[in-house]
Amino acid sequence: MPSYIVLVKLTPRAKQNMPEALKARDRTWSEFEHHGLKITPYSTLGRFDSVLFLESPTEELVVRFLMAAGASGNIETETLRAFSEAESQKLRPSS
Repeated sequence: MPSYIVLVKLTPRAKQNMPEALKARDRTWSEFEHHGLKITPYSTLGRFDSVLFLESPTEELVVRFLMAAGASGNIETETLRAFSEAESQKLRPSS
C-alpha cells in the first residue's frame, strides 16, 4: 500500500479557534478512514506542528484527503511519497 508523509502547519485561523479546527479535522479523518485511508498522526516541535503518516490503497484517495483537509483553511501541508526499504530496492536499477 502506498505510504505518504504529510508535514502540517496550522494556520492562524486554526490556532485562534482550535476546538472548531479539531472538530473539522475529526470529521475529515473519519470520512477518509472509512474509505481505507490509514492516518497515524504525530505532534512535533520545530517548523511543523504535526506529521501524518498515511497509508492508502490509492494515490487518488490521498489527493482527495489532502484537498478536503486543506479546504478547511486550518492547515497548510507539504506531502512526501515514502518508500519502504523493500519498495526502494525494487526501484533501484540492477547492477
